[in-house]
Amino acid sequence: MGASNNKDDRARQAKAWVLALDPLYGMVGLGAIGFAIDRWVVGSGRTWMLALGITGLVVGFYRFIREAMALNREQTGSSSRTDGDPNT
Repeated sequence: MGASNNKDDRARQAKAWVLALDPLYGMVGLGAIGFAIDRWVVGSGRTWMLALGITGLVVGFYRFIREAMALNREQTGSSSRTDGDPNT
């Protein structure tokens, strides 16, 4: 029982890290694409880098909220205590 429980805890921790880093990955990834567009294609200042970086941040937070809600539904559905009473 202990080994299975340990694996479940590690899987939950990994999923939590992925959720937490989604906004960062989106911002950095799309910001890098915007930097490349600014540097080699358009030759403008930092317009594309900022626009795509902010877009990546927004998309990352959207994914964060969506995945957190799904994880919350999963946790609530698998809980033996679903009546809301903390004493049971």
